[in-house]
Amino acid sequence: MPDKNDPGVRFWPRLGLYISKIDAEEYISKTTTGTGAVLDEVVEEFSPSISISPEALRVEIDALFENPFEEGKMSDENQAIIAALTMEKQRIPRIKELMAEGMDKVEAKNTFNGELDIFVREALGLPDETEQETEYRLRALAIREGKELGEEE
Repeated sequence: MPDKNDPGVRFWPRLGLYISKIDAEEYISKTTTGTGAVLDEVVEEFSPSISISPEALRVEIDALFENPFEEGKMSDENQAIIAALTMEKQRIPRIKELMAEGMDKVEAKNTFNGELDIFVREALGLPDETEQETEYRLRALAIREGKELGEEE
């Protein structure tokens, strides 16, 4: 995430995030394909959506950067996403810290993943992991480690 104290950064209300001009151009290049669909929750079907043109977005971005910096309010959801990304950036140092506390590499990685999972669940207001989620997570872990579920070490 760009530093909001950077003079090359602006708050883009469309996204609810602070962005640099480079980030804005990347967003435009990835999101203006002209195709897409939106879920109509009432009938539970997707209907085609019309995206804004790249030119219109560039006009919007140019106006943002031609004007002085204005503070914007990020939603709680966007703040949680930024916090989770920041936490993920600290993955390696945190795993090393856990290993320095006596955990082996696998334990440290699992602990970090558990911490991140708890953070995301709390940020999204999700309930604790269900038995089925635990079962699937353990199966995936066993597959990654090349073992069958229930196999002894």
